[in-house]
Amino acid sequence: MARSSFAWGNVPSEGTLHIELPNLKRPCTAVAATLKLTGCSKSQVPTMGSLPSEIDLFQSTKFTHLVIGGGTAGLVVAARLAENKDVVVGVLEAGSAAFDEPGIKVPGRFCETLETEYDWQFATVPQPGFNGRSLPWPRGKVLGGSSALNIMTWNRGCREDYDAWEELGNEGWGWDGLLPFFKKSERLHESDAKDQALNKTHFDREYHGHDGPIHTCYPSHHGMSHQHWHETLEKLDVPTNRSHFSGSNVGAWTTLTSVEPESRERSYSATAYYQPNAQRSNLVVLTGATVQEVLLEQDGDDWVAKGARYDYRGKEHRIHASGEVIISAGSVQSPQLLELSGIGNRQVLEDAGIEVKVENSAVGENLQDHL
Repeated sequence: MARSSFAWGNVPSEGTLHIELPNLKRPCTAVAATLKLTGCSKSQVPTMGSLPSEIDLFQSTKFTHLVIGGGTAGLVVAARLAENKDVVVGVLEAGSAAFDEPGIKVPGRFCETLETEYDWQFATVPQPGFNGRSLPWPRGKVLGGSSALNIMTWNRGCREDYDAWEELGNEGWGWDGLLPFFKKSERLHESDAKDQALNKTHFDREYHGHDGPIHTCYPSHHGMSHQHWHETLEKLDVPTNRSHFSGSNVGAWTTLTSVEPESRERSYSATAYYQPNAQRSNLVVLTGATVQEVLLEQDGDDWVAKGARYDYRGKEHRIHASGEVIISAGSVQSPQLLELSGIGNRQVLEDAGIEVKVENSAVGENLQDHL
């Protein structure tokens, strides 16, 4: 039987983190869908809308892996898994595919997508440090997630940040373990000697990738103040960091951007990881679906993830995976989905009327973000 596929999505959410989400009664998370029309060129992959059979195609597919969330990381995971022809990957994404949306494609128009259909439009609870004000908390509600909405600053943390993760017991998540993967994702377009001298667009080739899917480059234009910025900071004993991707970003440096330099278009998860793989017969994305919970089955004393229950156009559906269920719904909605599924702080779950399956008081706690 021939397979078809296309891409779109939609996902509401509510939660028990330090945020306010619409219609908060129970925690609730979403997902999305995309299917493929085999034989289509990449430019012909539908960008929005749906075909009558998309839900039937998704439901009839036998998945080995199910990825919840087709965002910044979810599409990476899905594309990498689909390189193995022995697996079949389903992706549930909440937002639409918006490859032709100028507010996403054109770097100079990035703010236009905030507080639109492509933004979850979350808000914090009133903050004591801001005199009781609530702050907007933009999150991407679109194929590609927040990588479709951000300001395209391409940066990397300090070595100590990642080593701290490993010291907490996460083997392989230190700087040395992660650096090869940082480089693998990147395709650096190097600045020339003239631009380096004028705009301080320095880099160390050893710490960058050169054939990855995400295009990075230095800005093609700089404001007048930029010419004096480095010199001014150096006079204040803040030296220019000529290799700010090598494990220390302390000092002054000119930032890279995730922009394809020839087209001058945003390079993000949907264009870098989904589009080049959209014709794979073992990768199916469904948008417009709202995941209500991860389906857990008890196996002795353990609970095992077997699939997801989701809402699609007002109807409830269940989809199963023979292998793994991977939650990649973002820093807000991933813990929210765990809570919806009965994994989290007992008090939070009981207050929301959710059966406690796995008690873990760390779920939904200790999140920090800059707004």
